[in-house]
Amino acid sequence: MDNLVNIKPHIIIQARMGSTRLPSKVMMPINNIPMIGYQLDRLLNTGFPIVLATSNNSNNNGLVEYAKKKGIQVIRGSEKNVLQRYYKAAKLNKATDVIRITGDNPLVDGYFIKEQLNSFRPSTRRYYFYEGQQKKLPLGMSFELFSFELLEEAYFKAGLESEREHVTPYMHQNFPGNIEILEFQNHLNFPDARLTVDTAEDFELIKRLIVDYDSHLKSTKEIIDILKSNNALMKINNDIVQKKWTE
Repeated sequence: MDNLVNIKPHIIIQARMGSTRLPSKVMMPINNIPMIGYQLDRLLNTGFPIVLATSNNSNNNGLVEYAKKKGIQVIRGSEKNVLQRYYKAAKLNKATDVIRITGDNPLVDGYFIKEQLNSFRPSTRRYYFYEGQQKKLPLGMSFELFSFELLEEAYFKAGLESEREHVTPYMHQNFPGNIEILEFQNHLNFPDARLTVDTAEDFELIKRLIVDYDSHLKSTKEIIDILKSNNALMKINNDIVQKKWTE
């Protein structure tokens, strides 16, 4: 097969304003910049094309306008069938490979993504590349990479609503039994930290990290070091329980 190490994947970000626990979170301001703006800037560091995949609901119009002003392509689709949004975005862009990002992870690190791609050695086009079952990164600092072929297969074969809402269960559970699952070569280890935004407490932590520590300008390792040396930050949201994708 072709050498995939030098692929230039499309980053597709799923984001919407209709969060149940913290509505409009992606556009909540930190230093007068919407939260998703920090994520977009950090992902632009990859040099990869970026597509924002949101829903057709009119409450997303402000998000769409903001993304377009930043030069980000936007596609719109189903509110609940996020897999459909990914397939539509990838198909329209003739993407061969897709990096999946969720809009509630504002500090995901574009440089970390490129670093991981350097160790990416698939032997088939039916691949799924992710952090692995032994989670080491803070929640909210990871990503997933998969081929368009596998995305298309999931789009047509994933039968459960939860599989369509969460995009990749068909892939990482390897239902067909013939998907090559590859894991990051990652030596960072701090899974206790929570850097995703689902609640007001989560948002407060991200706000503190950005306002007080310029974490939007720092690497994954540097952010982990900040958290390791500041227990007060960790306490802001350490009682929040993460929902499982099956819930």
